[in-house]
Amino acid sequence: MKFLLINPPTPEVISNKEYYVPPNMLYLAAVLQKTGVEVNILDLNILRLHESQNIKEAYDKAVIERVSDFRPSMIGLGCLFSGQFPDALRFSEKIKDAFPAIPIVMGGIHATLYHKEILTNCRSIDWIVLGEGETAITQLAAMHRTGRYEFDRIDGFAYKVGRTIAVNPKRNFISDLDALPFPAYHLINLEDYYHDTSNWHNPRGLPINASLPLLSSRSCPMRCNFCSMFMVMGPKWRSRSPKNVVDEIQFLYDEYGHSHFSFMDDNLTLNKRNTLELCNEIIRRNLNIQFETPNGVATRTFDADVLDALVTAGLVRISFAIESGSDFIRNRIMGKHLPLEKIYEVVQLTKKYPELYVRAFFIMGLPEETRETLEDTYRLIEEIDVDKPIVSNLIPFPGTKLFEQALRDDLFVDNLDVDNLWKNPSFYFTENKRFFIKPYNLDLTDLHEYRSKFDELIERCISEKMRVRVG
Repeated sequence: MKFLLINPPTPEVISNKEYYVPPNMLYLAAVLQKTGVEVNILDLNILRLHESQNIKEAYDKAVIERVSDFRPSMIGLGCLFSGQFPDALRFSEKIKDAFPAIPIVMGGIHATLYHKEILTNCRSIDWIVLGEGETAITQLAAMHRTGRYEFDRIDGFAYKVGRTIAVNPKRNFISDLDALPFPAYHLINLEDYYHDTSNWHNPRGLPINASLPLLSSRSCPMRCNFCSMFMVMGPKWRSRSPKNVVDEIQFLYDEYGHSHFSFMDDNLTLNKRNTLELCNEIIRRNLNIQFETPNGVATRTFDADVLDALVTAGLVRISFAIESGSDFIRNRIMGKHLPLEKIYEVVQLTKKYPELYVRAFFIMGLPEETRETLEDTYRLIEEIDVDKPIVSNLIPFPGTKLFEQALRDDLFVDNLDVDNLWKNPSFYFTENKRFFIKPYNLDLTDLHEYRSKFDELIERCISEKMRVRVG
């Protein structure tokens, strides 16, 4: 049994390419290998292209050559986010034309959200794994090895039955994350992911070639009305033991000399005791590392003890998911249950640590937004004075309460074709130049006006902070 995992390239329109190592592929590879499957990973993000090459042709050629050389029994196509879908679909079509007998299974956030549409319209995709995929992918590989397909037994799985699409909803999620093997780092060359980090925030002066992503927990119990991650990772927050997480860090530290990490958890600091134990374990082992939290941590569960432990253990960059300066928008509409006083308290705590780089996330353009609520956000950004405020235009992801609200109240603009979002990645990558819904009490001209105001404010905040840091 041979399994080829393909990670499509990150679209050129995405400027942030800091995280290249694909943990989703490495976790799947690890559990497959544990069952005796031979695994090969093709990550198109590390393909070195000449300027004269046609990018699509080069990617397609690399895919077909790898399939031809490895001759897999099955192919897994990742589609972690929607921007990867056009390439992933094209790869599946090229593979199916050249190797029609090899089944192709797709997984990832985009595939999970749009599984029915993809299977209905894409002949080259045979199956889709929904959400967390380790258990389903090993079951599928075992069935393929024996030739006895009992698809109805696979939790979180979509497949074709004649002209209809059968869906086994994802009901069971891995509770004992320590039982999973570490990601299969041995199947990739970490040096392929090295890139220029000379301008990175590096207060400890450690060598940084890349930041390796870590997952100490999965999912988030919050139900913010704009977030769809619970559909992928389930409703319940689940954590690895602190020892298990630090064992992985220790392995990468000792085996590869790696000292920079990114905790990609949806909610790293949800459990205070767990966070403190994680930090104490890093400190106890005397690991001289640096780490960051690219996703926004839960501000309302944060306190001085947690921050001090994180910084002592090596935290150098943190992101807070604040989302709005309006109490009404943030709590009544979004459902964050985050008092304004707590925001000021937490951000003020960070001022004690000059080595800490602080980002704050905000969203603009919810249906209930008004000029007053946008002004609240503007004033809050000015007052908290973080290193980098980030204000994103609202994206109404399918499956969220927000999407259903926009559909029900006819808030979508520009004749947005909501039935075909599954094949339209431009819905997601607009560089904050486009809005998809019109608030009840604002015109689009109001939103664009505030978009410009936020952009000017952000640029000013970043410039002022950089001058202070440079001294």
